[in-house]
Formats: sequence, C-alpha cells, structure tokens
Amino acid sequence: MIAVVTGGSRGIGAAVIQELIARGYDCRDLSRTAGYDAGDESSVTQFFDQLERLDVVVNNAAILELAPIVDMNVETWDEVIRVGLRGAFLCSRAAFRLMSPGGAIVNVSSLSGVSGTDKFPKMSAYVAAKSGLAGLTEALAVEGRPLGIRVNAVSPASVATEMGRIAGISQDPLTPEEVARVIAWLATPDSAPLTGANLRLDPPARG
Repeated sequence: MIAVVTGGSRGIGAAVIQELIARGYDCRDLSRTAGYDAGDESSVTQFFDQLERLDVVVNNAAILELAPIVDMNVETWDEVIRVGLRGAFLCSRAAFRLMSPGGAIVNVSSLSGVSGTDKFPKMSAYVAAKSGLAGLTEALAVEGRPLGIRVNAVSPASVATEMGRIAGISQDPLTPEEVARVIAWLATPDSAPLTGANLRLDPPARG
C-alpha cells in the first residue's frame, strides 16, 4: 500500500508518516526537503508519475505568515494560498487520476478554517487557505464517491509544532502524534464509509 504525505519532513507530516508506516504503508514524502514542491504543478506531476499505484494522500503542506492585512503584500498572500490550497488541489487531482476504488485523501485543515470559531489577527491568508481546504474537501468527496475515493479533513486546534509556536494561540496544544492517529484512521479502511467529513480536533483532557 502506497501513501503520499505532503510536508512530511517535520511536525504533523512526520508523525503521519511514522503512524502509517506502523500500519504497513509504504510512505512517500512530497516536500521541499525531499526535493518536491506541492504547490508547483510540474513538481507534483513528476512526483506522481513515479508511482504505479496509490492508496492514500495526506495533504498536509502549509505555511503561516503573520501580517496585518494592511501590511500583507501580494507575494506573501499568494505563497500561503499556493502551498496550502493550490498544493492540495494539485495533489488531489493527481490522486484522482491514479487511485483505484478504496483510495483515501485526508486534508489537514485547521480550526482557523472552521466557520464560527475564534479567529486571530495577522492570520488572514492562513485562514483563507484553510477555509478553502475545508470547502475543497466537501467538493472532492462528492466527485470521489462514485469512484470509490473517500475525501475527509481534520481541523486541529493549536498543535505543538513550529507553526503552532509561531501562531502562539494555545496553552494546551495537541501533539503531532495525537493528530496523526486520527489522520491515519481516516486514511485507512477502518473509517469507511466516512467521506466529506471535517473532524474538529481539540486537546483531550490531561491529568
């Protein structure tokens, strides 16, 4: 079984790779560290052209740039959207072309992208990317259903990663491993026939 994880070099992505390996998957890291850019069409095409089969894609790649909207330049805005949303589109399109029935896509959104939750200043581009990813999940689930491809998302609260540290919005973050276990569950047949869901993840009670 082949799984592709974007942004797998650290944080949630690295934890997802380890979790899927433990479940018997052959995991491939699609990230700049591995020589590929999830937001670049030619890079994504080159990466997926190497695969003979595909069972799981986890769209995890994202960047966070903090800036008030009055100071947000177009280049920064475009880069956040390119990596976090365009990358998920490119990888999902490639996955739809390669996956057989039974395949699964999991998009790593954020509580910041869930309508009605608290929002924080200087995060407009990130919120827009994650909100778009949540909508993309629902749209792709509709297209994937007749093909036997499931598409779901997770929307964690703050996670104990470098990005979470930069955001600085939680005193009780989730661990990458906690998020990875839910992603792995959504990626595997254990969660069938769930599709089109966006699971909100809050820190469990500790102590």
